[in-house]
Amino acid sequence: MKGEHFSENQQRIEDRGISELIGIARGLVADGVVNEQEAGFLVQWLRENSHLTCWPFDVLNRRIVTMLEDGVIDAGEREELCSVLKSLIGEKPVAENIASFASTLPLTQPVPPIIFEGRTFCFTGKFAFGQRKDCEAAVARLGGEPQSKVTTRLDYLVIGFLGNEDWMHSSFGRKIQQALDFNAKGRGISIVSEDAWAQALCAAE
Repeated sequence: MKGEHFSENQQRIEDRGISELIGIARGLVADGVVNEQEAGFLVQWLRENSHLTCWPFDVLNRRIVTMLEDGVIDAGEREELCSVLKSLIGEKPVAENIASFASTLPLTQPVPPIIFEGRTFCFTGKFAFGQRKDCEAAVARLGGEPQSKVTTRLDYLVIGFLGNEDWMHSSFGRKIQQALDFNAKGRGISIVSEDAWAQALCAAE
């Protein structure tokens, strides 16, 4: 009972945090740009709410830490941050966005266990986590092997959360279709979302 009570409290805290983040993000991108002061405000808010470690706080924090490696968030990084915030919030709350995204794509159901050591990973789409090279480096640190193409020896195809929901008509949809074709022949490639991959990565690190 105590564990359940803690879990419910944590869920309420995370829900409030997500709601607040959505409000902040919508305010920041309302004019289509994120200026230096606004970026600084978001950085400070995330620091003050560092107890929030669920999606999308984990990927936003990672992204901003990378941007701040040189001590500043320059104009190009602010533009990138604006794009990430717009894609994350869309016209719906984050949780609804993820649900819509998952129902549109042919993800493996139920979500399979994601193991890094000795497994191969291919990434397609755009990622809230960072650039594709950042995702590949994270996999490599945990003993996984990044692949640039979908092959018969692939274990996981990871689809970026910022990808187009109309996946079949997008350029990265070709990798998804290729994985589906291999699976139809009995290969068994796991097609997973960035959300599932990022959670497994967080648990493994």
